[in-house]
Amino acid sequence: MKNIFRKRPYLNIIGHKYVWFAISVVIVIVAAIALFTRGLDWGIDFTGGTELDVRMKPGTSIADVRSAIGKLGYSTAQIQSSGKDTFIIRVPKLDDAKKKALEEGLKADGMEEVLGVNDVGPGWGAQVSRQAVIAVIVFLLAILIYISFRFEFKMAITAIIEVFHDLVITVGVYALVGWVVTPATVIAVLTILGYSLYDSIVIFDRVKENADQLTRQSKKTYSQMVNDSVNQVLVRSINTSVTTLIPILCIMFFGGETLKNFAFALFLGVLSGSYSSEFLGPPILATWKETEPKYKAFRERAEVREGRERRVAIQAPKAKPVTTSAAKPAGPAASQAGKARAARPSAGKPAGAKAPPKPGPKPKPAAEPIEREAGTAAEAESAEPGPKPKPRPKPASAKPPTSKAQAKSRTKGPGSGKKKKKKR
Repeated sequence: MKNIFRKRPYLNIIGHKYVWFAISVVIVIVAAIALFTRGLDWGIDFTGGTELDVRMKPGTSIADVRSAIGKLGYSTAQIQSSGKDTFIIRVPKLDDAKKKALEEGLKADGMEEVLGVNDVGPGWGAQVSRQAVIAVIVFLLAILIYISFRFEFKMAITAIIEVFHDLVITVGVYALVGWVVTPATVIAVLTILGYSLYDSIVIFDRVKENADQLTRQSKKTYSQMVNDSVNQVLVRSINTSVTTLIPILCIMFFGGETLKNFAFALFLGVLSGSYSSEFLGPPILATWKETEPKYKAFRERAEVREGRERRVAIQAPKAKPVTTSAAKPAGPAASQAGKARAARPSAGKPAGAKAPPKPGPKPKPAAEPIEREAGTAAEAESAEPGPKPKPRPKPASAKPPTSKAQAKSRTKGPGSGKKKKKKR
């Protein structure tokens, strides 16, 4: 993954918050419509049915049993291996005539013996569903209390919104594709509740850390700070999500029929949880927090500053290009023009006349005799001195500095030799 993300990406997630809101709303509406119109296909454990424990001929696989029972009209039957060449088949509740017809059909496709036939009631599935609902309620209350205590109440509500978002999408897609809901599906749904909050807690921790550094002198708004926080942990979240999805996909494509239901629910939950943690929760939190007076003032100051900078940029005069008075000829044309001017004779002189030689440098004057210098100095001494300029009178208000003040000023200057004592 290090080679994939050589340069840290920076996405304007908060700036495009309405795009993410629209995507989430559309997906949730489609999932809700599928949930209420088509409904969930509950398995035998929830609705009740007939369970057959059979022994097949040696070398029979689950695929062979499924093919055999599919020919009899029970393509949605649940098949589980219970030992060597023994299988448990769960079908909707059958009367005695249908049970006998099913046994005869399986004998024709390699069944050796029926080990047992039991009618399963919906009581166990109802109990599992009731316990699952209680677990979800307790989980949400615990998350609300913990995140409110560790971070703040608004972050806790944002986390619960993300959890509901992931649950509705997972259950709605199950209803849309028509997969059978088994106890493994319930376990997978309860598992994704915790995973959907993993990235959210990491982002909330970074937001809290960066929010402590946000002051009135800061040029960033709360939304910009949240966007920076998300981008700081974005690569980490992507790496975690991809690493988690790889084994889930392997189970979906290469696992048994029983494990596929579990893996499919996990896949939907992890994918939806990664999306909501990065693209849904932070915009909700930033929008909600900026309704507070403190962060609302930050945004107003930032908007005023941006408007002022925009006006200055528009009103700034553009620099005019500097033009030269005359352009010099360049290239071979310039050299030919110079040769023509040199070959042209000057006015009033014959063509063959030579130019007069240039005068050499003038010789320096000789030094004056020493006697003259001495006489000049004597004359300057004999001359009467002129009147001296009078000093400016000092103002009457200024007092002459005392000897104590002079001594103090001498010791205060740089290099006075006085060093401060270091505190121990």
